[in-house]
Amino acid sequence: MHYLIGLDIGTSSVKGVLLSETGKIKKTAHEAFVYTKTKDGGVEISAKDYLAACLAAIRSLANGADGEIRGVCASAATGNTLLLDENGEPLTPILNWQDTRVTTEADAVFGEMDKDAFYRQIGWPFNGKTFPLAHLSFWKTHMPQIYKKAKYVCMSTEYLYKYLTGNFGISRSAGTPFFLMDQKSGKYIPSLLDKLEITEGMLPEIGKCGQIVGTVRKECAAECGLFAGTPLMLGSFDHPSAARGVGVLKEGQLLLSCGTSWVGFFPVSDREKAEKAGMLLDPFLSETGGPWGAMTSVASVSANIKQYIDRYIDKADKAFATLSELAAKAAPGAGGLRLCPLDKPDDKKVQGFEKTDIARAIMEGTVALLKARLDFLKEKGISASEAIMVGGPSEDPMWRKIIEEMCGFPVRTVHGAHAGAVGAALMAGIGAGIFKDEEAAASVAVKGE
Repeated sequence: MHYLIGLDIGTSSVKGVLLSETGKIKKTAHEAFVYTKTKDGGVEISAKDYLAACLAAIRSLANGADGEIRGVCASAATGNTLLLDENGEPLTPILNWQDTRVTTEADAVFGEMDKDAFYRQIGWPFNGKTFPLAHLSFWKTHMPQIYKKAKYVCMSTEYLYKYLTGNFGISRSAGTPFFLMDQKSGKYIPSLLDKLEITEGMLPEIGKCGQIVGTVRKECAAECGLFAGTPLMLGSFDHPSAARGVGVLKEGQLLLSCGTSWVGFFPVSDREKAEKAGMLLDPFLSETGGPWGAMTSVASVSANIKQYIDRYIDKADKAFATLSELAAKAAPGAGGLRLCPLDKPDDKKVQGFEKTDIARAIMEGTVALLKARLDFLKEKGISASEAIMVGGPSEDPMWRKIIEEMCGFPVRTVHGAHAGAVGAALMAGIGAGIFKDEEAAASVAVKGE
């Protein structure tokens, strides 16, 4: 039996799967990241600690294989930046995309930007304060000696690849939150590099998802539990990886990824239509003539739901399960109670309502936010007739039931919280020649679930 390892490197942790060539998940792994938060708004992790978590996940998965591991691939919700010296050693900690220390540094480095034109070129809007473009501006301004010493500039996933293989690579999808790449051409933007005073030779080489970036070095084999020579393949951003993992590959389908934020991922053939709707764009399958990926989100909604649960339902570890159990006992409409999780809890609003109705109103209020986004997109010509839900809430049938009732389309679950890691494993399988393409890979993985 041949196996593939897929990693889904998120903001707070790395999840992984050991996937057989028949699409069965043989083993899963999970390792948390521990960040340091500084008084001035910094959010960072040492490169050593980041590596330790990722290598522990790979090692755990590799130990579960009773056959050859044909490839490893990592997808990530990245935007985390670091600088390396000529030997590939870190000169800085890894700055998380949530770091808030950047104020006007990017404005000073880049001057006045045509933000609309920049968005169309990059695929994501830039606010000047987060992600690598802002981090690099911060280091250039406040740490010029270290900045000038840097020989390599990368994000955390590319650092992991370089550490394991000695090679430096990135896909267009993974490179989108780097904010240095033209998404359509797949090339770095010279004007940005000039203002940052960096060269293309300092950056990861741009390739395609599933392309082999290198093989595991002998020096790293024992540390990661893999044989020297095991190939590593380029991955994607996390949501398009999950879409690959569950078979959301065609226009008219929708991936609902429910984590810290609730994200809707649509395959779209018309990139301009998605641009006009202001969506986050991903190359997805466009490099081989397929659709682009377009994303919309209800940002940080999970934290807002939790504050309502803590106040009105329960503060126990299983409070989300309690929320669902109570909501199931209430009728649709929650007795007329309307709550919006993005608003601060208001005791006067819930006064006189049963706990069951309050629970139902919390869930319906969350789905109402999602429905509002979907209704807006439908007016722009972007819609779906079916959805596949992944992430923690996908394990709860009550969430799926309410989404179906309020949004008017069927909702299925595939691979749950491990969809992104499965998608990464499938990209490794394409690179290894096990699967012909994404459609063939997804067919095997969905059947094997």
